[in-house]
Amino acid sequence: MVEIAIRIPVIDLGTCTDCEGCLEVSPSVFQRNWVTGLIEVAELDSYPEKEVEEAIKYCPADSIQWEDR
Repeated sequence: MVEIAIRIPVIDLGTCTDCEGCLEVSPSVFQRNWVTGLIEVAELDSYPEKEVEEAIKYCPADSIQWEDR
């Protein structure tokens, strides 16, 4: 059986400035956890590459990156 790696966006919460740009650019991927107050990545089967790339591009702290899993 062959495992297929998927790319998922991850947020470095240590550098995130909480500007909410990712929420505006890609609301289907990024969301606010109202319990913790932090921005999180939604659990999806796949991630829209174009939207995530926009969020990466506009993140002022370069806190969003792709990770292979």
